[in-house]
Amino acid sequence: MTWRLGALVGLLCSTLAQADSLEDKVRGLITPRLPARAEWVAMDIGQPASRIEECAQPQPYLVHPEGNVLGRVAVGVRCGSDVAGYLQVSVRVVGDYIVSRQRIAAGEVIKAPMLEARRGSLERLPKGSVFDMGQIIGRQASRNLGRGMVLTRSHFREPWLVQRNQRVTLQAQGAGFTISRDGKALDNGSLGSTVRVVGNDGKMLSAQVVGQNELLLRY
Repeated sequence: MTWRLGALVGLLCSTLAQADSLEDKVRGLITPRLPARAEWVAMDIGQPASRIEECAQPQPYLVHPEGNVLGRVAVGVRCGSDVAGYLQVSVRVVGDYIVSRQRIAAGEVIKAPMLEARRGSLERLPKGSVFDMGQIIGRQASRNLGRGMVLTRSHFREPWLVQRNQRVTLQAQGAGFTISRDGKALDNGSLGSTVRVVGNDGKMLSAQVVGQNELLLRY
């Protein structure tokens, strides 16, 4: 009877140690992907499936590695070369997020004095929230933004180098030749985008934005 009790205690201790190891591994997987200066509040991995609990060396991975690691996070667990199961991990952290210090009009180029950092729970913020001012300084507001708004990446775009109805220089390049002429842009465009342009001869073309008021047409 004594040896059975000892075996049961040993199995229980082994299971608890494995569970702790799994939680540590999940935390280690998520921590490097948290925003800078974020602090853990709590993490709950739920009740692992029996196949996960029975695995001696579980290897967790993010099901959506390009996604957010705040709030509910899907984590898969491999055991050897097989997938042993999945976890719905709850991640709660406190950190800095960026809000507008003033009203910002659509088209304005973002500067540091327009922004301020606040600290609070991050998992309840809108998708794509900005955690670092450097992510948006120098970009343009794509819509009007009210004072104190939680800012997201979708609120901003790359600066327009070409604006509609502006005069532009259009370079046409082909095998062994380059021709430069003036034209008028019919669209707004950022670096690398394609806009319509009409030349002095009235013909409409599509060209790539390569600089301030500069377009390139390749043949």
